[in-house]
Amino acid sequence: MKHIITLSGDIGSGKSSVAAELQKLTAYDIIGTGKIQRAIAERRGLTTLELNKISETDRSVDDEIDNYVIETGKTQDDLIIDSRLAWHFIPAAFKVYLSVDALIGAERVFNAGRSDEHNPSLEATLQNNLKRQSSEDQRFYKLYDVHFRRYDNYDLIVDTSYTAPEAIARKIYDCFEQRNQGGEFPELWLDPRRLLPTQKLEAGENSEFDFAAPISVFVHDGLIYIADGHQQMLAARKAGLDLIPARILTEDAANFSELAGAVSPSMRQAWEAAMDVNI
Repeated sequence: MKHIITLSGDIGSGKSSVAAELQKLTAYDIIGTGKIQRAIAERRGLTTLELNKISETDRSVDDEIDNYVIETGKTQDDLIIDSRLAWHFIPAAFKVYLSVDALIGAERVFNAGRSDEHNPSLEATLQNNLKRQSSEDQRFYKLYDVHFRRYDNYDLIVDTSYTAPEAIARKIYDCFEQRNQGGEFPELWLDPRRLLPTQKLEAGENSEFDFAAPISVFVHDGLIYIADGHQQMLAARKAGLDLIPARILTEDAANFSELAGAVSPSMRQAWEAAMDVNI
């Protein structure tokens, strides 16, 4: 069994920060392929967004990064690899995906103020992130026939939108240890504020959250909806819990599209108001 943790995730999900916290818990070395990509872009006099665009027709960029990751996976152990596709190239690794709300991810990237990325405003940063995400999605599918944002590619998915990197790292470490010992663990952890409802709020409240009854969710057009467990999420939010175990549904796409399409603005507003409570 490989003692390698791969970190993939959305732009602005905090992979570097989480990797640094994981290193404190594991003493593993960190390999960040994002730095390799930025170095390639700098050497070519480009931004990372421009490099991603060139990569759609120039395979050498991906090959340079991929070959490094593949060889590392074969010859080394006790590693944390911050890479979009390391999970694909090192199948025996513990594969982690960090998910983040798109606007929160853009705020993090904008506030980082990287000199190699042209982000004059938060709105421009959000649009640049979405363009980069679309470019990566298309390129990776074309080159490797993979959809790297699909949650079922991973052993563990953690929402980083509202939780500190050290807490995220601890959650990953605990699940990693469970995996190594042959135990079971919830594969998906979400913050209640990240979710959208598919039902109107009902009268009555749960007094406490039951960890033995994980909620069910589905993903549609990049958004995460509650299929079952609305009252559970309300109870979790009121209790101040920020990482809740969930089960992701994948088998009924047509029904999911119908459920998502039926969410009215008033339903969404009522849910957001319920999530905006003083803890």
